[in-house]
Amino acid sequence: MRQFVLTLLMITGMVVYLKAQTAEERLRDQLDSISRQNGLRGFGVSVFSTDSLYFQEGYGYADIKAKKPYKTNTVQNIGSISKTFIGVSLMKAVELGKFTMDTPVNDILPFKVAHPKFPRSVITIKHLATHTSGIIDFEKGYDQSYVLEDPNSITPEIYGKEMSKYLKQIKSNKAMPLATYLEGYLIPKGSLFHKKNFLKSAPGEKYEYSNVASALAAYCIEVATGQSFPEFTRQYIFNPVGMQDTGWSYDAIDPEKQAQVYANNGQPLPAYSLNTYPDGGLRTSIESLTKYMRAIMLSYQGDNTLLRNDLSKEMIQANVNPTQYGDAEETDSYGYFWEYNRDTVIGHNGGDPGILTLMYYYKDIEMGAVFFTNTNVIDNPIAAKQVQACWNAIRTYQKAVNNNKI
Repeated sequence: MRQFVLTLLMITGMVVYLKAQTAEERLRDQLDSISRQNGLRGFGVSVFSTDSLYFQEGYGYADIKAKKPYKTNTVQNIGSISKTFIGVSLMKAVELGKFTMDTPVNDILPFKVAHPKFPRSVITIKHLATHTSGIIDFEKGYDQSYVLEDPNSITPEIYGKEMSKYLKQIKSNKAMPLATYLEGYLIPKGSLFHKKNFLKSAPGEKYEYSNVASALAAYCIEVATGQSFPEFTRQYIFNPVGMQDTGWSYDAIDPEKQAQVYANNGQPLPAYSLNTYPDGGLRTSIESLTKYMRAIMLSYQGDNTLLRNDLSKEMIQANVNPTQYGDAEETDSYGYFWEYNRDTVIGHNGGDPGILTLMYYYKDIEMGAVFFTNTNVIDNPIAAKQVQACWNAIRTYQKAVNNNKI
């Protein structure tokens, strides 16, 4: 009889606990459990709407050796989410009357860019912004965009076969100004030029995701406005949004706030930067990127504070004709450096050595989420599975919050 009572009490207690546990508590439990597994070194999560911040937390370590926790104000590079800042900057330049999206790039650039297979075809700003310019990332030249901050301090062999091979490949790369890299890649006599830097199809005919074309769009902004891209984005995006500790280089941010990034085997990766930095080199935090995404969605919904509403809609909504995807079955569309998926999901993701980032807003429930990790996810199935588990937990939490709002 005593054993039965004890068991009944245990079961009753468990039932009461399950009923009493809130959606936020379940999310915390799930993320905390994931953080204790041997996969993601550190990560941060934010869940929000345009008028509310529902959840924001950091887990694991920004620096394992220093035992520095990963916080919501921890700074790391965010990869290709950086491209959305090019999109906003393009729209701001249009608003300022510097060019239109149909302006030929050769009306702006100090050097001439021509598709070698279609030399009479015009490449426009819109082609760059929708990845339909014909400019692509040919590995031989594009890999020279990555530059190690201190190449003599690393031992590539400790990182495993694939990462070791990659680090050896980029170890001799030299830092150069954005204009120098682009001219070398796009001009026939350039040091990085190759006909394979361009598609076999003419500008405007086919979608092909291109980091180099993205960087060229940022350089067009520099030339047209007379401001460096870092200056332009600080004046028109970072400062108005209130993005603290955000910049395009290590030097722009207090090193104590920056995360160490890690390889698949847990080894800390060496610091690196990009010669084509606008395409993936922004360094910021979960807190700041959340402010940014909220500001973008407010602009999209009608607030003209950051960007005029009509320009926000033009930037985000589908600008790539489905036929430009070729034979691939595409359910997603693309705006000006923004994903616009199935007419309900807006945002972008980013991936580079040692990091993965996600930034998406769901129109059907009017909620967004941001996720950062300072762990390499490429060719890392354990980390990839844990990222998916985090995102699944976030989406479940969003739906629970949305149901309670109704």
